[in-house]
Amino acid sequence: MVSIKDIATLAGVSQSTVSKALNDRSDVSEVTKRRIIEIVERLNYTPHAFGKALKKKTSENVGVIFCRYVRSLSGNPFYSRVLEGIEAELAVNNYNLILQIITESNKEELPKMLRERQVDGLILVGTFRDGYLNRILDTGTNIVMVDYNRLIKDCSQVVIDNEHGAFQAIKHCIDMGHRRIGFISGDFSRVSFQQRFEGYRKALKMNDIPLDETIVRNDGLENGYEQVKYLVQERDIHCIFSANDLNAIHGYKAINEMNLRIPEDVSIIGFDDIDMARMANPPLTTMRVYKEELGSIAVRILLNLIQGNSVNNTTTIVPTRLIKRKSVYELNKGARG
Repeated sequence: MVSIKDIATLAGVSQSTVSKALNDRSDVSEVTKRRIIEIVERLNYTPHAFGKALKKKTSENVGVIFCRYVRSLSGNPFYSRVLEGIEAELAVNNYNLILQIITESNKEELPKMLRERQVDGLILVGTFRDGYLNRILDTGTNIVMVDYNRLIKDCSQVVIDNEHGAFQAIKHCIDMGHRRIGFISGDFSRVSFQQRFEGYRKALKMNDIPLDETIVRNDGLENGYEQVKYLVQERDIHCIFSANDLNAIHGYKAINEMNLRIPEDVSIIGFDDIDMARMANPPLTTMRVYKEELGSIAVRILLNLIQGNSVNNTTTIVPTRLIKRKSVYELNKGARG
């Protein structure tokens, strides 16, 4: 079996030079590249995904990396839908998907698809630790980030219009007659939660409602049960904005256990519009995030980068939409909204 060491010996170069040539690196001369490729083709050597790439200058593979420090991808109703959008758009464009999920056990190791240059570009979804992200960026691979926790210089991103979406949610509650509105979310280390809080704060200010820090709870991503229980029992809150639907639905359990009714006793509004939102009892009023579109837009941007049709460092903001269901009570008319 021919190895990369054999190729290096025949070409009279180092193994690293062979690797660089196979990856079309600019720091290897064209003469050396041609000599190495001639040897590779003569010996029918195809290291992993390089066979097609040698002739077409492309693998027709796109890598997708999810960062999972909190819960499994299969159990995450938000990111699983983003992945569906990525898969569909890649299929339409005849590209293959290579998926990697980063967990605590492999958080320091670059994926094989990057180490062996098996992909033409990457889509990164979620929040990555800075050190790990920098190692990925240093590979020079075309990258698009989805729903990252901060803006990255010289990197294209697809983000949610978090601030305006939260503003719309609070405005809806105020239009329904509510003025004392609690806020629950995950930790503010996630920029998306910071932005949703800023939308909450701006909506209150525009309607001359003072911000009460004692009814703001941002102490956990999956702590909606305790957050809602505290606001209702300790702060006498009867309208709550949850910065994600999962927390809102966990809060349903707390409200039901207190023998209170939704929305007559406690109104609650969410953010994301996951599938469970419409199946909740009563169905959850929420801000729809177009999750599949986040994925498909990221693919279109990445393919343009791969094909040299656009430049890096573009930010695409995907709007949200208010979905009125049955979890917010209209105080003025005594009706649900």
